[in-house]
Amino acid sequence: KAGGLSYSAAALVKQNSYETVTADDSAMAFAVFGAASMAVSDMSTVRGAINYTDGANSYLYRSGGADAYIDVNGDLENLSGMGGTIGASMSLGGGRTINATYGMTKLDVDDLAPTTNETIENAFVNYQWTPVKNVMMGVEYQFLSRENVDGTDGDASRILFASQYNF
Repeated sequence: KAGGLSYSAAALVKQNSYETVTADDSAMAFAVFGAASMAVSDMSTVRGAINYTDGANSYLYRSGGADAYIDVNGDLENLSGMGGTIGASMSLGGGRTINATYGMTKLDVDDLAPTTNETIENAFVNYQWTPVKNVMMGVEYQFLSRENVDGTDGDASRILFASQYNF
């Protein structure tokens, strides 16, 4: 941390493996992550993160992707991916905040089925407030989209409501 800037970095190493009655294989995998948050003023903050994985896509922001696959020769092959997020928060005073975030993940899955998700994007905007002590409420709009290896795509929008009571 340095003044209004907070930052972090992380790395991980893992082993992917499989075993059947007739075959087995393993592959080392890794991931690296970096994130930063900057208080622009006493009321607003911007933040972002970037991630890269090779065989560790389960750790990649909202990827939903596989870590590895078994090729036609029975070898275990890692799948790589990259993703990131950027967002901002603004305090409106009186226990009220508004937040906006955009995130994207791209997986290197060209060797998989044509209907496999390759690119995933999402955007969120929410409003949170504390109407009384110990109670937080919120409403959020989400837009989500995906594109498959074969170029087909889809999107969805949704609105969520939440409330929380802190004991």
